Amino acid sequence: MPKNTDKKPFDKKKWRERTYSKKFKIQQWEERRKKGIIREYLKELKKSKLETSSLHTDNQRITSSAGESSGKRKPSAYQFAQQEYERKKQEKQQRREEAIRRKAEKQEALEKYKQKKMERYKKLSKKTKKGQPVMKDRIEMLLEKIQSECK
Repeated sequence: MPKNTDKKPFDKKKWRERTYSKKFKIQQWEERRKKGIIREYLKELKKSKLETSSLHTDNQRITSSAGESSGKRKPSAYQFAQQEYERKKQEKQQRREEAIRRKAEKQEALEKYKQKKMERYKKLSKKTKKGQPVMKDRIEMLLEKIQSECK
């Protein structure tokens, strides 16, 4: 059997360019970036087609269940876009309110924690005239801790 001798000769100039050239690497990066952008765009396009088709089928079901004699027609593209815009705006507002509420809760919990820590520090840092720690507060804290664990 004869061997396949159609092997291309090694091109050292091309190899050096691929290995060391910054311009070549930037070009490759740009190509990958463009392909990624196109891929994301096509994904979004496909997703929006699925969403709109499902919304259209939902609208058709609603109108058919309500009865064709009621005279309701399918919304125009402008009305549909307007409804979609309002829905997204409402969702965004809800997310914003939820974030504000969570932030307030977090702030309140932090304030409560700091207050408790400060009270504990004040109790533990009390000293007598001679510099000895006041044991009354320490014992009370230990008692509270034991009682809370027993419950």
